[in-house]
Amino acid sequence: MIPRIFGRSYAIEADLVVPDGGAEGVIVANADFIGGFGLWVDGDGLLRHTYSLLGVETYSQVASQPLPFGDVRVRMLVESDQPTPGSGGTVTLFVNEEAVGNGTMPRTVPIAFTSYVGMDIGRDNGLVVDRAYEQQAPYAFTGTVKQVVFDLHPLTHEQEKGLHEHHLSHTVGQGASG
Repeated sequence: MIPRIFGRSYAIEADLVVPDGGAEGVIVANADFIGGFGLWVDGDGLLRHTYSLLGVETYSQVASQPLPFGDVRVRMLVESDQPTPGSGGTVTLFVNEEAVGNGTMPRTVPIAFTSYVGMDIGRDNGLVVDRAYEQQAPYAFTGTVKQVVFDLHPLTHEQEKGLHEHHLSHTVGQGASG
């Protein structure tokens, strides 16, 4: 399970310890390349975000500079274009509160990601989110992941109600279809 990020602005923050010489691997991943997201660090020490829209489109953002050594806070901020399921938005990557990368996600998953994989912290078990690290799977983070926090930006009562009703109507539809 993950917090209900669909159709809203949110941030994922992680407190890391990057050893001398750097670190690489997955910080947090949910689901897989058929629909999911991952926040990870590549072999060059660059923070990356990958978002797969049901395996049809993949959106990626990459930092412009490698992570520093020691205690590091990374953050990936999604600013939704509008509070509706499937809406796109802007993504910004931060390292120690400095913006280091950005990009767009024209569309997002409107309902849910695949349910059989789940969320992983510090590695990406099962099918990977980004095939760029498929050969290193589960691509465990080589530093320390101290904590990962999801910060859901507040919505008005009516906006929350609309997202909740959308989710419920699809849950009922899925149940009726078997």
